[in-house]
This record gives sequence, structure tokens and C-alpha cells, in this order.
Amino acid sequence: MKTIIRLAGIMILLWAAGLADNAQESQADHAVVSFSNPAKPGTVEVDISEGSITVRGYEGKDVVIDARWRERVLTKEEQEQEAALAEGGEELDQEELARKKAQAEKAKGMKTIEVESMGLTIEEEENVIQVNAEEGKRAVDVVIQVPFSTSLRLSCRDDERGVTVDRVDGEIEVETSDGPIVLTNVSGPVVADSSDGEIKAVFGKVVPGKPMSFSTMEGDVDITLPFDVKASLKMKTDEGKIFTDFDVQLKPSQQKKEEDERKEGGGYRVSFEKVTLGLINGGGVEIQITTYEGNVYIRKAK
Repeated sequence: MKTIIRLAGIMILLWAAGLADNAQESQADHAVVSFSNPAKPGTVEVDISEGSITVRGYEGKDVVIDARWRERVLTKEEQEQEAALAEGGEELDQEELARKKAQAEKAKGMKTIEVESMGLTIEEEENVIQVNAEEGKRAVDVVIQVPFSTSLRLSCRDDERGVTVDRVDGEIEVETSDGPIVLTNVSGPVVADSSDGEIKAVFGKVVPGKPMSFSTMEGDVDITLPFDVKASLKMKTDEGKIFTDFDVQLKPSQQKKEEDERKEGGGYRVSFEKVTLGLINGGGVEIQITTYEGNVYIRKAK
């Protein structure tokens, strides 16, 4: 059985002469959702286009969701249009400029009432809770409380605040475009990927036999592991350095990747990639770390 909750917020802004005379902030969306089978660990999936995600583990059985919409920011297109009008319309074609002037003339002496509708949709089915925010002109900050054992799949794009997770023992998958990923008091396994942001993870413990991966294009990867962890690190950084306070046994490693699509009418390709293999306490759980323009820090928990 599927449970669907839709929360809608209305934002009304009153503008005069291009300046806000009065603004009414939207109320935070709030929902409490139960897993269909609370006796088993559930999964929470969150996907937002712009904003931040914060998830905290707690002792309850339900998932508590709060979402607050930020003040509206002009889109890039709107900013370009305003700049073009301020400069006399040089960047706009004549037809567009004439239309804008006609609209301004019609609205002369009047105030603008701008109504925006923002929506949050929450669905639960087979112990999976999905949280999705409508793509619009406002970013949204989502704060969620989950049972400690919950697994997470989080995706956040186009925001510098990124994703934060604290005190969650389940499996964690996180993806961001421009923001950091900060994980504290987690157990894993973790798969974290950021295009342009730092990744920081502090593990209270590590689940044996569950591989993990951390990857970022333009940021540092900073991981803190228990002092007695048994781990096999596969590390690669193109323009950075690797630092650690563990006693790490280094071994040369070369990964071979073979692709043969000749039976399907394609081609054949084989490549060899050199990575640094480091064993901690004799080796154990596989942890792959990749960064292109950042450093790697492997810390020993105090």
C-alpha cells in the first residue's frame, strides 16, 4: 500500500517600484511519516534540485520531515533581463524590448502581487519513504529525523550548503553537484560523490565486508576511522596529496579494465589505471577514494 502526502506552501510578495513593501514568509512544511513495517530498517530517499538536506538519527520509529523555503532569488534569466533593461535594452531584441515596455506602461501606478506555490511530496511504500521538492524559483532546506538504522539515498544539486548526516547506522548514498557532504557518527557502508565540494566523514564504527567509495572532482576528502579498523584503501588524486596518521602498508596496484563489445558490433578496449593501495591493520573493508583537485586525509579517531 502506498501512502502519499503532498504539502503546498503559498508565498505572497507585494512589490512597489521594484522594491518589496511587504513580504510574508512561508510556513515550514511539517510531516510525520511511519514506515509500513517499523520492525525492519527502512529507507529514506530525498531528491531536491536546489537547497540543502540535513538528516539526524534519533530514538523514535517515525520519520519527521521539516522543509523551509528560502527567500526568492531572481533566476539567471531574470537577472540578465533586468540588467539589459537598466542598460537601455541593448541586450534584448527589439520585439522583446517593445513587449517589456508595453507591459511596464500597462502596469504604471500599480503594485505587483507575486504569488508563488511551492510543493513537497512524500510517498511511502514497502518501507521506502521518498521526499521530493518541486523545482521552482526557491531553494528549500529539508531537515529530517530518522531511526538510527535507516538507510539513506540523498541527492542535492546546485547549492553550497550540501548534505549533512549525523548518527545514522544504515547504508548511505549521497550525491551533490556544488555542495559539501558532511557525515558524522556513521557506520556505513557509504557511497559519496560530489562534483564540486568537500567530503568529510567521521565513522563511529565500520561495517566489515561492505565496500565504500568517496569521490569528488574539486574538493578534499577527509575521513576519520576507528583506530582498530581493518581496511584496504584504494586512493587516487591527480593534483593533490595524501596524508594519514595511521601506520599504512603501501603496495603497488594497477587496475585493469577491459571492454569487449565486438560481438555486438562494437570495439575492444583495455586500460590500466594506477592507484595507491594502502593496508591498515593488515587490510579489510575496501575503501576507494578519488579526488582530482584536492587532498586526501585519512585520520585515526582519538
